[in-house]
Amino acid sequence: MHACLRHMIVAFSLAFFFSCKKDNNTPGTGQNNTGGTGTGGTQQGNYSLQKLTLSTGERVVSPWVELAPDSVYTSLNIGSSLFRPMPTGFEDRVVSFYLPQGYMVTFASNFDGTGETATFVAVTSAIKANLPSRLRNNISYVRYIRFNNPEKKGTCSVSDSAVLAFGAQWHYTWGINKQSFPNQQFVPMTWGKGTCTDTDARTLIERSDVDHLLSFNEPDHASQSNVPVDTAVQRFKIMQKTGLRYVSPVVTQDEAFGTGKWLTEFMTKAQAQKLRVNAIAVHWYDWGNQTNNAATDSLTAERVFSRFVTYIERVRAAYPGYPIWVTEYNANINRSSETIHRYFMKLSTDWMNTISYIERYSYFFPPTVPGVNSNNTLTNVGAYWKSLTSPKAFTSNIVLDATIVP
Repeated sequence: MHACLRHMIVAFSLAFFFSCKKDNNTPGTGQNNTGGTGTGGTQQGNYSLQKLTLSTGERVVSPWVELAPDSVYTSLNIGSSLFRPMPTGFEDRVVSFYLPQGYMVTFASNFDGTGETATFVAVTSAIKANLPSRLRNNISYVRYIRFNNPEKKGTCSVSDSAVLAFGAQWHYTWGINKQSFPNQQFVPMTWGKGTCTDTDARTLIERSDVDHLLSFNEPDHASQSNVPVDTAVQRFKIMQKTGLRYVSPVVTQDEAFGTGKWLTEFMTKAQAQKLRVNAIAVHWYDWGNQTNNAATDSLTAERVFSRFVTYIERVRAAYPGYPIWVTEYNANINRSSETIHRYFMKLSTDWMNTISYIERYSYFFPPTVPGVNSNNTLTNVGAYWKSLTSPKAFTSNIVLDATIVP
């Protein structure tokens, strides 16, 4: 939303996040059930339960192989030591898998992370499952990493001081090169097409503190990233190599759904090319209603909230099955009443906290109602936003169309 986003800080800092270190396993190593000979074995269930385990049979039986986290298993290499070949005998032969709790894995049929694809997340327990038919004997790409589960409520700000002051468990800055802080995970964004390169993909792969990626910022808007749909699809495809959970480009309020709209066209083409989109991002500012106010601030906030709910539900109807990230929203930047914004914050967060398909949200403080003072302390309304509680983003495993097995 900021005009200053084009001047984003580009200094890269690898974070030390919730320990922020790679697992003690050697990246890229694997063990099979015959002590590493690669010949397979006979005993079912004799893998360690500590690593991603792939099997060429149903129910994770022999032959199987264990993979260490952090690496990308594929024949592709974009200049990183974290790229490793698929284990011998397992490319296009995987039928089932075991994923330990606290980790996520992205599978894809093409070596660059595209094609038939799925991202599974073991949030509350380990996942043991048979692959859906579309991925059985059809995997040439595996990305396996540790997964963090922050609260839904986050912070959008380019200021480290503001991020630290709000203390939310995740934040983004409209760029890819900021850092995480203890218990505050950074979510990178490829704001424009210039940050969708193999070099950027490699940078993100080599970070141990990120597991999600946001895409273009208002590509439909001439004063924002301004990316044509066809270009966006091709650049979005490049970043599939990261294997991260990838959130859609986020458009202006009127371009999210409907015939001929930017996001509608993008999603149609992305789906046709089998590109992985794990969630839909949303901006909402109650545009067109800034003078549509009721007799009191509280009644105005209630009407704003009603329009907000209607909009989110329409987005959900347009893209059923996709989780939603509300990455920028407020009661309209032209409304200077702190009371309206506070009431709307409370109404909207209470609602979004109960909606399972809303994974993340962050409030965009307008210049008329800033969240942070010039000395980097929180304003009254900023402190109020910080005080609002939020549940974890995920309360169950993400298993998609896989079949859980005992």
